[in-house]
Amino acid sequence: MRPALIRPGVSDGQGEPKHLTVLILEDHPFQRRMLGRLVMGLGHVAVVEASTGDEALEAVRRSDPDLVIADLETPGMDGITFLRMLSQEVSTPRVVLTSAHDPAVLRSVDEMAKMYGLHVLGAIPKPVTLEALRGFLHEVRTHEAAKAREAKRAAGPMTQYTPEEIGFAIANDQIVPWFQPKIEVATGRLAGVEALARWQHPTNGIVSPGAFIPVIETTPLIEELSASMLTQSLTWVKRWERLGLAVAVSVNLPGNALADPGLADRLTTMVRGIGVEPANLIIEVTETTVSRERALAIETLARLRLAGFGLSLDDYGTGYASMEMLKTMPVTEVKVDRRFVHGAANDPKATAVLASLLELASGLSLAAVAEGVETMEDLALLDALECPYAQGYVIAKPMSGDDLLAWVQQRERPEQ
Repeated sequence: MRPALIRPGVSDGQGEPKHLTVLILEDHPFQRRMLGRLVMGLGHVAVVEASTGDEALEAVRRSDPDLVIADLETPGMDGITFLRMLSQEVSTPRVVLTSAHDPAVLRSVDEMAKMYGLHVLGAIPKPVTLEALRGFLHEVRTHEAAKAREAKRAAGPMTQYTPEEIGFAIANDQIVPWFQPKIEVATGRLAGVEALARWQHPTNGIVSPGAFIPVIETTPLIEELSASMLTQSLTWVKRWERLGLAVAVSVNLPGNALADPGLADRLTTMVRGIGVEPANLIIEVTETTVSRERALAIETLARLRLAGFGLSLDDYGTGYASMEMLKTMPVTEVKVDRRFVHGAANDPKATAVLASLLELASGLSLAAVAEGVETMEDLALLDALECPYAQGYVIAKPMSGDDLLAWVQQRERPEQ
């Protein structure tokens, strides 16, 4: 049986959204037809049907769909194998998973597909509802399109930057820190910011770090960039302080920075020279950062704590080594990785894992910061679990230093 093409759906009268092609992988003929009708009823959609993974893979190559709705249980090549094969294609569509079995299976396959590099929007237990489909199609049409436009603007033209260009940008302060707020979950008040590099390119606009960090991360330029980011970030801390905003900034250091036993002394001289206290700077470290020169790294971390700097363990919860590091590292804060946060409100097992991570942090007297908070449901769950701090797009995206001040003033303005 070759994949069957169903005619495009009619307009829903809401204007002219982008026409989408949706591939449905479902072996049951009646369920496949009903799902196709539900999808077409949402308007401006062409539906391609497949009853096996082999047919679906052929359909992907022939019709280049925007979205695949894949059942996990199909004869021949099942949906799980199909996802692995799909990840090897040159162009991969977004994916929604369906199954009538244990939601835990859906969660596992969802994670597997993401590890293969697929863009999985989510999973729908059967029977599939119109509202669930509407939400995913809306995300494809609007949210994903907006993110693509934003990423294009952030990256600027597809340019291969050279180390010389990046070095010039660093020397001339074209690469600047933007700041993503961290809030107290219970009160919503600003509790800190994380500094993230942005290149204010004179012709390409704002360039994201993915376009230039990999080019220099194994060169001495990465240390120059780190020093520049530290100086600029702390200068902003001092500027905000003069304007009545007291806030600490978190900064990531290069991977080999902790192998330098003189780091604490140099940072102390730097912050005092700018006119702020060491407590205003939080150094974010990861398992990889510490494991390269473990003994020397721990010595440096101890010196940093003795000097009064804050220490934050990033990617908390992602591996055994990170748990082991909590026993030996003098960290003051842990950042709960987004994979344990986003969507946990709709997954009892994920909620239990998140709760246990927060409980462990609390038992160790460590401040916990939940990263990747993207929905109000995420934030509400963190509030219910008494997570102290949160950071993510539903709170605020990274912004310039001036915009941060305006953001804080807007949030603190009393209701009229």
